[in-house]
Order: sequence, then C-alpha cells, then structure tokens
Amino acid sequence: MNIDTSDYLSDIIELLLDAVCVVDAKGTLLFTNPAFETIFGYAPEEAINRNMLDFVYPEDRAKTINAINQIVVNDQHPRFENRWVRKDGRVVHVLWSVYWSKEKQVRVAIAYDITEQKKLEQKLIYMAGHDPLTDLPNRSFLTTQLEESLSIANTISTVIAVLFIDIDGFKQVNDIHGHGAGDKLLKTIAMRIRHVLKNEDSVGRLGGDEFVVILNSIKHKRDVIEMVDELITEICQPLIYNDAELIYSPSIGAVLFPEHYGDAEYLIQCADKAMYKAKYEGGNRMVFYNDGIKLPGAKNTG
Repeated sequence: MNIDTSDYLSDIIELLLDAVCVVDAKGTLLFTNPAFETIFGYAPEEAINRNMLDFVYPEDRAKTINAINQIVVNDQHPRFENRWVRKDGRVVHVLWSVYWSKEKQVRVAIAYDITEQKKLEQKLIYMAGHDPLTDLPNRSFLTTQLEESLSIANTISTVIAVLFIDIDGFKQVNDIHGHGAGDKLLKTIAMRIRHVLKNEDSVGRLGGDEFVVILNSIKHKRDVIEMVDELITEICQPLIYNDAELIYSPSIGAVLFPEHYGDAEYLIQCADKAMYKAKYEGGNRMVFYNDGIKLPGAKNTG
C-alpha cells in the first residue's frame, strides 16, 4: 500500500518537540508549531506577522543576519547557534537547522533548545578553572589572568604587583584541629582576601595554603605596602573553630612589574622567593623581591 506522507506532515510537525517556524524573505514569521510556544513562550497569534529578529537576543542579531545571508545568498544550509529572549524574559540558547526555498521564497527552520547543554558546558569550563574548596581561580586560570594583565600593562605602561601568600601555622591547624579546621581556614582566608581587593584585582589558590594576588589597581610601590597592610590585618582577624581560636599568620612575597620583567610564571616564582624571605624573617610580614635575595640552606634564591 502506497502512503502519501504529505497527508501526515502537518500532524508530524504538530507532534515535534523541537520548534518549527516558517519565515519569509523579509524575516516575517508565517507559521509556528506548538513546540515553538513551549520553547519561546509565544503563542502563534503573538509571533506570526512579527519579524523574527524581534525575538533574537540583541547581541546575537548581527551574527544571525550573517547566517541568514549565507543561507539565502549562497544557498547554504548551515546550522548555527543564537539566543532568543522568551516571553517571560529568560534567555534560550538555540541550535537552528534551516532550509531556504527559492521557489516559495521562505525559510523553514527547526530550533533545538540547547540551554541546559550550554549551562552544563559553562559549569564544566568554570570547574576546570576554579578551586572547588575556595571557589577561587586555580593555578592555570590565574596564570592566564596574569598573562592578560601583563599584556595590558605592556600596552599602556602601567604597574602590576604579584603577591605570593603562604599561611604560617596551617599544618599545625590541621594536625591539632583536623582537616575540617584547615578547610575552614582556607575558605575564610580566601573570603577575607577578596574583601580587601579592588574590583580590578584578582586572587587565586595555587594549592595547599598558597595564594597568589594580582594587583592591577596600583600605581606606586607605596600602594602595594598599603594594600598588604590591609590584607595582613584582615587575614589575621580571629577565627574560631569548635570553640578554639586558630593560630596562623601570613608570609607575603611581592614583586613589581615592569621593575622585574618577565612572564607570569617568572613573576610568580619571584614572589615565591620573596615570600620565603618573609617567612625566614619571622612571618606576618611582606618582603619585596630583589635579585639579591638569598636564604640559608637549600632555599638559595639569588
């Protein structure tokens, strides 16, 4: 038995879970299926006769027009992504498959809602660049941030400081009070550092009890001294865990760019050397890096 599938086409379109729409050459919506309303929130009478671009997220309109031109002018059938704004104001990420009918001068488009997929991708990207305990950038992401800061500083001739912070007493906190206390200490210090920094500055956790701060907001060496004074005061505020006060203090090494010129890894290493000098001098202080820094024993940093 021969079946004319055209008899069932309209029913199939009605049953699809993906949005289907027909748009004329001027961009006017001529048809939408029920899934269109489910995904975008607009009933047929609210969408039909309106321009498709009215629904596109403003920042995505230019690339949407470019994709449409490829379809119409070059007779291509690419898939492309953009964002639409739902009737309730929420933003939907959409993957489009589009067919252009020269004969009827209309575009038939199918929209796949990929919002949840995008959220998952963004979450995975975020997790790959952040420390799960403190929610700070990890070493990889922080190094990228520092390279970007150095590039900007080179272009506009500004000063940057890199601070390397190590927490003296962290091992004892873990040994005496347990790893729960150590975790609380790290999370609290991360929060306190963030509280002191300006919007243009950033902080990351390298691992263990080591933090690196990028100061983009400074102009002079004295600005670093003032900022570090604030950091030490804030970090050393009392912290109670299970009715016991945790005993700790920071040792901080600082290096200035472009006074000491190099890439991100080099500057972090310089700040690390200065931090060990601060630790050797008793901790709870900052030491600026210089090429002559030397420490007794194995840690010779000259």
